[in-house]
Amino acid sequence: MAAEKEDKRQTRVFLWAWPRSISTAVEKCLSFVEGVQTWHEPYTVPHIFELLDKAEKGKESSEVTAMMTQYKEMMLNAGKEPNEFSNSRFMPISKFNYPFVKDQLEQEEPGKQYIFIKDMAATILNHMDALPDVPSRHTFIIRHPYRCLVSQRKMFLRMLNYQGDPDQFDMFSSSPMLSQGYYSPDAMYLVWKNVQETGKDPNPIVIDAEDIMNHPDKILPKYLEKLGIPFHEKYLTWDESEDSLQTWKGALEQVIIGKRLGVFDTAFKSSRFLPNTHSPPAKKDLSPDIMKMADTLLPGYEEMFKNRIKPE
Repeated sequence: MAAEKEDKRQTRVFLWAWPRSISTAVEKCLSFVEGVQTWHEPYTVPHIFELLDKAEKGKESSEVTAMMTQYKEMMLNAGKEPNEFSNSRFMPISKFNYPFVKDQLEQEEPGKQYIFIKDMAATILNHMDALPDVPSRHTFIIRHPYRCLVSQRKMFLRMLNYQGDPDQFDMFSSSPMLSQGYYSPDAMYLVWKNVQETGKDPNPIVIDAEDIMNHPDKILPKYLEKLGIPFHEKYLTWDESEDSLQTWKGALEQVIIGKRLGVFDTAFKSSRFLPNTHSPPAKKDLSPDIMKMADTLLPGYEEMFKNRIKPE
């Protein structure tokens, strides 16, 4: 009976993010919190499959459709080959749809006190009913849109091995995952407002990426305190190896592909937050594709920034 009572006190914490906002580094840091079970982007898989299905039904150009079909096949087949996560807690990608994720996140984790789920805000925006029907805290990591978008564009050019003129590249027309998915509309802001207005979490927590990189000793204790999680100095540094990932949950093939493409390299190999004191890129230096998207994201970001945990 004692174990059953302990399970019922489990705290579920969501960390919603944009891509390229150091959310995976935060995820790895928090995976070392005592008594935590980490879930890596469980809603991302059904979200990606939705976008891929739209592409295959002719809503995208033939070039984009072919690329996305190839990506889908690559994801589905990745787990068939020998990999370093074969003995981990990751599960086959074929299981992942919105009802499956909801059911999994509603289940108790024996012997755990906290369940931490990191995902992209866009993956839940149109599926808020897929959130677990149990009390949860919703937290958000924001980063200046210029920083996120410039980083995303550089990564996409590398992933696609783009050989043309970089100035002519439009990353949003090249992939439905970007044009319809992670950034448009401003999913982060809309999810933040939704959890407040619906009562899912009247007081969602916001942290800024630069704040936690430059002041982890101030931001992390405040963040955990608001969640009711005891802070320990040891949480400011962690094992740089990827051994801890064996205890995470999520879709096996998604993690394998992410590693192959180098999406998670820096975060998975991290051991602490590295400071970043450089200013965001100037608007005049942004490429046209980024400039248009950044204008739609800035108002929501600025409102959330005012409500963030501050290092002072």
